[in-house]
Amino acid sequence: MRNKKWSVLLAFLLVLAMCVWTLSACGSSGGDAEEAAEPEATEEAAPEGYTNAEVTSELSMADEVKAFYDAVDMDYAYDLGYELAYDWDNLAEANGWRSAGSDAEHATADYLVKEWEKIGLQNVDKLASKCDKFQFNSSSMKIADSDVDFHGNDQEAVEAGTNGPASYQVNGTDGDLTAEIVNCKTGFEADYEGKDMEGKIALVHVDQSNEAWIDVYMEQAKAAGCAALVTWANSGYGEAGTYTTNVQDVCSADIIPTVAISADQAKKVRKAIKEGHTECTLNVDAEMVDNGGTTYNIVGMIPGKNHDQKIVVAGHYDKYWYGFQDDCCAISLVAAIAKAMVDSGYEPENDIYFIAHGAEEWGVTDSQFDWTTGAWGVCEEHSDVTDNCLAMINCELPAFKVDSQMQIVCVPEFRDMVATMFDSGLVVTRGEQAFSMEPTDATTMEDGITYRIHGVPYFLNGFEGTDFMCQRYHTIADNAETYDADTFETNIDWYGAYAMYIDTEPALELNIAQVAEDLTANFDENYAAAAGMDKEKYMAAVDELKAAGTAAYDAAVACNKAYEEAVAAGDEDAAAEARTQGFELNKKALDAFQAVQDKFFYDSDFTADYGQLQTFNNLLYIDGVLEGIENGADIWGENGDGIADFAYQINCIHDYNYCNFSADIAERGIDMYTDAYYKTRDQGQWGYGHQNPVVHVGDISAQIQRAETLDDVDVDAAKEAYGAAKDELIKYLGTALAAEVTYMSDVADCLK
Repeated sequence: MRNKKWSVLLAFLLVLAMCVWTLSACGSSGGDAEEAAEPEATEEAAPEGYTNAEVTSELSMADEVKAFYDAVDMDYAYDLGYELAYDWDNLAEANGWRSAGSDAEHATADYLVKEWEKIGLQNVDKLASKCDKFQFNSSSMKIADSDVDFHGNDQEAVEAGTNGPASYQVNGTDGDLTAEIVNCKTGFEADYEGKDMEGKIALVHVDQSNEAWIDVYMEQAKAAGCAALVTWANSGYGEAGTYTTNVQDVCSADIIPTVAISADQAKKVRKAIKEGHTECTLNVDAEMVDNGGTTYNIVGMIPGKNHDQKIVVAGHYDKYWYGFQDDCCAISLVAAIAKAMVDSGYEPENDIYFIAHGAEEWGVTDSQFDWTTGAWGVCEEHSDVTDNCLAMINCELPAFKVDSQMQIVCVPEFRDMVATMFDSGLVVTRGEQAFSMEPTDATTMEDGITYRIHGVPYFLNGFEGTDFMCQRYHTIADNAETYDADTFETNIDWYGAYAMYIDTEPALELNIAQVAEDLTANFDENYAAAAGMDKEKYMAAVDELKAAGTAAYDAAVACNKAYEEAVAAGDEDAAAEARTQGFELNKKALDAFQAVQDKFFYDSDFTADYGQLQTFNNLLYIDGVLEGIENGADIWGENGDGIADFAYQINCIHDYNYCNFSADIAERGIDMYTDAYYKTRDQGQWGYGHQNPVVHVGDISAQIQRAETLDDVDVDAAKEAYGAAKDELIKYLGTALAAEVTYMSDVADCLK
């Protein structure tokens, strides 16, 4: 899992809260920070919501769920997670990592094959799929005549925070690179002005949560002529302490050697530079092989009474440093569920697969869709595992105590099932843990997105928006000290209960009517009218889809009720009839779900929407710019109503890159959100074909965001650029909305 660009996180929050964020000044969080800020204390809310100490359900699978709970071996679950995180001799590279296609990932794949077999899973296999390989072996950094001497790639060095720089997913230095190191502060375009950086090493303070993703910093350093880039962060991520080094995934192609060091190490480097010691020797033994690697997805299963349908329970086993939560405990959760089902004697109706995915953190270079690569390989190259799959239950970071209520994340079509499960009394909670009874909609930030694109609906445990993400995520502080037994056991329990409920009930309670609800919420009648779409015509199609979805969902609920009544009455014929009916209903529901993903699903890094929400938002922000220019508004408004406040949010806030980085680099980033970019390289990852159109107003956007007053802006050029962009989007919108009317009718037909 990763928490993608600052811009995408804000876009997601925008969708959730329907708010507008402001920046008080261009690059406001920049500067050469000398000390790491202490993380702000968070007042934890008292647990509220769903709690249940024991199974109170009278459903037919209740006794089997109880037996499953009794069979859960928490010592086994913890020990396996610990082994996967801390065995650096056998299951990790020298720095603790397991990267896509690396020796450590391959060794761990072999280990998990044996583990899957040991706990009693059948048909265990390593499913190979292609990936871009990244192997990070060692690194060091020295500055002559100073105390900067960072090296050592073993567990002791990592724990002490004295290990060598951590490499991003690019090639290393090919031996020693000795060059002058220069403090380039925040790494923005302005920070390189007046500096001769040809062949030199840049030291840059990055904030990947509030400013830009690492590839933009890399591109800017390369444009300045740098031979390598050394980064450090004490804001946005890695806030657990000044000793932590934080890394993320690289979306760009191989550019220049790029590494991360801790804030403590950066302080020493800045001191050396200030004292005139600038001869730096950087050695990074790292190899990135474009399309030259293999990742393995470890699959085992408990066979069902029939093999026509299946369920998947999964996590990923690649990691940074310990990766105790992300995602070693997830793999041990998957294994613990499988073991408890086997040990309790559970005999499923359908095949239940347990998968440890490789290459989730990164696996494809030069792409904005570079993660969940192993899962993509399963769905694309081993579709027999995912064909007719009723649900995928994915797991990420499952064993730390969340700040308030635990969350269940799901595709919109599963919202009603979450409520049903709470009402059922099957799911138990441990200690003081409580679930929020309002599920959170799935985004794109883990393996579930790949399954969703391939027509498999899914659930996930919630972890976004927690202190863990800004403090410990992708650092050595993601360690066993974060373990909370009650959270872990509660997650194991709900995963198992959901899997057994879906497996036992004949009909999948997948409510396509929720798609109609989202299309309604994401519809803007004014912009639609400008595009030639009548609201009544569109809403008539929405009503047709909603009616069909509701009828299909009600039929599934009725089928399951009939099944439960038949089992309670001991009527085997009626139970079998309900199961036959459920199979037919499931086929229609899954066909409709696939059609919805094909025709209505759009993404932009983090966000996952049905319909034209992103285009409507783009039009809103463009009008905000045009109206601000017309009314002589401030560039940055105190209430978020300035011209630049709207300009930076265009293209899902990716236009903010024009504020701090050179226009050609920012423009390249915009190009990466077009299908044409990936089509030329035959790179069809999950984002391909699911992107709303972008608009190209970069030069004038940069001018606006860097201006002090409207007098600094070429007003006529701005009106022309934004006016043309609006016309382009309106034209697209007319075609897209007309197509959606037809698609809604087609999906409704799938359900009849």
